[in-house]
Amino acid sequence: MASLQRTRDKSLHDPRRRVWSGAFGDRNMRDYEKRMVWYRALLVNAIDESKNQPFDVTKWFNLYTFDVMGDLAFGASFGMFETSKEHEGIKLINSGLTPLAYMFPAWFFWLMTEIPGIARDWWKFISYYTSQMEDRITMKSSNPDIMGYLLKPLNNQTLTGIDYMLLQGDSQLIVVAGSDTTSITLIHIFRFLVEHPQHVNVLRTELKNLPRTELGDYQPPDLAELKHLNGVINEALRLFPLAPSALPRVTPPEGLTVDGTFLPGNTTLYCPQYVLGRGPECYPKPEEFIPERWYSHPDLMQDASAFAPFSAGPYGCIARPLALLNIRATVARIVVDYDVCLVPGMSLNEFDQGLKEHFTLAPAPLKLCFNKL
Repeated sequence: MASLQRTRDKSLHDPRRRVWSGAFGDRNMRDYEKRMVWYRALLVNAIDESKNQPFDVTKWFNLYTFDVMGDLAFGASFGMFETSKEHEGIKLINSGLTPLAYMFPAWFFWLMTEIPGIARDWWKFISYYTSQMEDRITMKSSNPDIMGYLLKPLNNQTLTGIDYMLLQGDSQLIVVAGSDTTSITLIHIFRFLVEHPQHVNVLRTELKNLPRTELGDYQPPDLAELKHLNGVINEALRLFPLAPSALPRVTPPEGLTVDGTFLPGNTTLYCPQYVLGRGPECYPKPEEFIPERWYSHPDLMQDASAFAPFSAGPYGCIARPLALLNIRATVARIVVDYDVCLVPGMSLNEFDQGLKEHFTLAPAPLKLCFNKL
C-alpha cells in the first residue's frame, strides 16, 4: 500500500506532495482553525465538568484530536464528544498499528501480517479507513477538507489501481499523522508541566497581554511568536518524539559516506529520534526538561540539526504547520484558565514505563486534576 509518507519514488512522490500542499494553503489553514475552535471548546467544557476530579488526558486528548481530524480530513466529525467514548477508529489505531512495532526489517513486518490472528486488527484498521475514504468519495462537502484536495485532480473520473492505492494509504496517513501524533504531544506537554509547574507561570506571563476571542482562544500568529510556549513544545518533542525509531531511508546506489564511515549503496538505515534527542553530544543535560535551551541558552543546544520530530527534507511531514497550530492553541487555552496537577498516588515514572511504540508512541493513561482559576 502506498501513501505520501511511504512513497520513495520521486517521480510519484513529488507530484503527490504538490497535491497535498493545496490542502495546507493559508486560506485553508484559517478555515481549519475556525473549525478547531469548536472542538477545543468541547474539550474545555469536558475539563470544566471534571470539577477537579481525576481527568484522563490520554483519553480526552485522543477524543479531541480524532474528532478534529474527522472533520478536517473527511468532512465530518466522528462525534466522540457526544458520547464521551472512544470511537472504533481510535481503538483500531491503538490495536491495528501494533504490528508496526515489528516493521524493521520490512520483510519481517509483512511476514507478521500473514500469520492468522496476529495481524487481525491491522487488516481491520486498513479496512475501516478505506471505508472512510470511500464514503468521502461519494459525499458532497460544503467545507474544504484534506481528502477533498486529494480527490480534486481526479475530476470525478473512475479511479485507476494506483489512484485507489494512494488514496487508501493517504486516508490512514491523514488520521494517524493528524490526530494520533497531536494527542501524543499534548499528553507529554502536560506530563512535563505537572512535573515542572514553574513553566506554567512563565507561559501565563507570555500570554497575559495577548488579546483573546469570546471563546477564550488566542490568535495563531500571536502564539507562533511566543518563545517559551514553542520551547515547551520543542522540549516535549525532543524527549518524546512522535516516531521514536524514525523512518527508514535507503542510501543512493553509489553509496554514502557519513562522518567518515562508508555505507554501501541501497542500504536501509534509520536514525532513532529518541536516541538522538537524548544524546549529550547534541543536547547538554539531555535528560532535563529545559525549554529555555531553544531560545535563551544556546550553550544547551550543540546541534540544532539533530531536531527533526516531523522528519526532514522533501519527506518531512507536510501537515506540520497544522499540528503546531493546534498544539499551541490547545496548550494556551488550558494553562491560562486552569491549575493542573497529578492525581494523588499516580507516578510519572509509572506513566513513562507504560509507553509503547507502534511506529508512533502509545501513551498509558495520564490522570490529572484541573482546577479552574
